[in-house]
Amino acid sequence: MKLLTIALATIATAGSGVLGLDKQVVGEAVVADSESNSYSFATSIIVDRTGGASVCSGALISPTVVLTSAKCVADPVSNKALPASKVIVGQGKVADVLSSDSIDLTKAASAGYAFPQAITVHPGYNSIAFTDNIAVLTLSQPLANATGTNANVKLIIKPKASANTAYRGTGWGPYVSQGKTSYPEQAQETSLAVGDNSTCSDIWPPYASLTNSLCLVPTKSSSNVCDDNGLLVHAAEDKSIGLAGILNIVATEDDVPTDKCTDEGVVDFFTTFDNYIGWLTQVTPLKQKDFVSTATFSYSSAATDSDQESESDSSLASHSSDSDDESSDDVDTSTANPSFSSSSLLAAAAAVAAFSVLF
Repeated sequence: MKLLTIALATIATAGSGVLGLDKQVVGEAVVADSESNSYSFATSIIVDRTGGASVCSGALISPTVVLTSAKCVADPVSNKALPASKVIVGQGKVADVLSSDSIDLTKAASAGYAFPQAITVHPGYNSIAFTDNIAVLTLSQPLANATGTNANVKLIIKPKASANTAYRGTGWGPYVSQGKTSYPEQAQETSLAVGDNSTCSDIWPPYASLTNSLCLVPTKSSSNVCDDNGLLVHAAEDKSIGLAGILNIVATEDDVPTDKCTDEGVVDFFTTFDNYIGWLTQVTPLKQKDFVSTATFSYSSAATDSDQESESDSSLASHSSDSDDESSDDVDTSTANPSFSSSSLLAAAAAVAAFSVLF
């Protein structure tokens, strides 16, 4: 059995990455101005941790409710929510809020950041077994710097899980370019595709039985979502954006050498929302119709770097490839997964002897 290395973002100092993994969305372009309003729901969440501040991403599902990963706002040991006084939420420039990797509250207030009124971590969250990695931040009022007229997103309940289905990843956080780290002025995005079921299950065995997870792989050699900065999105036919998942873990097989989360063999596992609708209605003032999308979503196959090179070499080959994609879209090759509870996942995780988590 192959060993597995999991990249945790809940490690003490500033959400450090395992194996020196670069953090956050790396590579590819910042969201263009023409598209920035489409991602007006994306928030940056800055957490005051021992050793420095960490930055992760959240999504406004209403003007005062932010959805994020539990690992973003939970204590890595107790798995309980951090004090609200340790967390700020906003949509301004991250660099304007930090001073020597610490939160400057005066700058944060000027940039429109605010403390959440409450932080609710799912009771089933476990940072070792990677279960129920979802949390809610409740704001006392809408963000002062909220962008766009419709600054909230609705959830896609059953995102398509066929291999090579195209999605987009978006998020905030440090941007790594030529070895240098800087903070973006806008949310960034990258191209992702659903991974093959058997490959994803080989890397993370519990995946085969999960009903609330989706495995994605980067389609560009220098771009991926990493650590706490992954919101999985897809555009509906009416051009609205739907939220399909929040990044849970970044993983790779131990026998695949890797220094960055953009290296070949690194996979992203996102938490999806079908199992959490009831919980969200319990811990927020929202009703299901307020945050679940009823839009129609069409899906296509992802184009990789090699695909794009082939397209530029031969328009005839491109036309043929497009036809194949259209045919494959008609058949959903994903398999239905049985329900898998947090308790059974804990047992499964303990049973995987060659399962390595590095701190």
